[in-house]
Amino acid sequence: MSPRRGRRAPSYRLRTASVPAVPRLTPMLGQLRRCGDQHQEYYRVRSFSITPNGVFNLGDSFKSRLSCSVNSVSSTSSNRSDVSPTRLPRNPPDGDLAPARFRVAMLGASGVGKTALTCQFTVSEYDSSLDEDIGQKIVSVMLDGREAQLEIVDHPAAEMSVETCCSTYGPDVFVVVYSVVDRSSLAVAEDMLLFLWKGGFVASRGVILAGNKADLERRREVPMPVGRKLASTCGCKFIETSSGLDHNVDELLVGILAQLQLNPWRDLEKKKKQKVGGGQRILKNLLGMKYKSQS
Repeated sequence: MSPRRGRRAPSYRLRTASVPAVPRLTPMLGQLRRCGDQHQEYYRVRSFSITPNGVFNLGDSFKSRLSCSVNSVSSTSSNRSDVSPTRLPRNPPDGDLAPARFRVAMLGASGVGKTALTCQFTVSEYDSSLDEDIGQKIVSVMLDGREAQLEIVDHPAAEMSVETCCSTYGPDVFVVVYSVVDRSSLAVAEDMLLFLWKGGFVASRGVILAGNKADLERRREVPMPVGRKLASTCGCKFIETSSGLDHNVDELLVGILAQLQLNPWRDLEKKKKQKVGGGQRILKNLLGMKYKSQS
């Protein structure tokens, strides 16, 4: 049979993308749009949800805002101006769409991993090459649809004492970090917790005790029950983390925000009454002091 005539082999047009390419999330310097004397810049927002199975990471997103300075700590929408870092309102006025702003102090002995934890707070993906500069970092967090901005204060213990940190920054939450492979760092954490308790910060602010470097199990010197008992004695929360494996880092970050949302001021009077009755017991557990019971 002769081949059929008049028919050509079917031709196919190469498929092109029917959906626009995903835009670059991190804008380049040339993508910053100038609006008068202000610049529209982008900042990262970490999103989480609390489920019956624990903390669920919803990923990171980027939002735009107007800024007069690249050093601004504002986390407002694009039609708002910046707020000075020296003025961080604890709660936004009714009807204000600006996220609430809070300060978080990272306390602990040198070498326990405070800076590493602070750096891991800033991104969802674990990255051991993150910049570990000390000082202050800004983290915007969305928890169950509510956005808040955390200014995390991280200074070396040798340069700033807990007393100076409290008087200088007035933190809303304290994260006291020790290393599970260094028993002496737990003693430093005990002293800091004692200061916070005696100063009324445990009753009026959120306090979390974090045992870091939990991945170094073979070198562990501080068992988990010891850290948990210390936290329970002082009336604060407890968690073990590993900045090296990014273990429980998200849970700690969400725990910080949860402490802020609980508004510990509402139980201040009740805790003051409990402090009077249990003061000697707490001091005894922390310092090993023996008090004679009153006859």
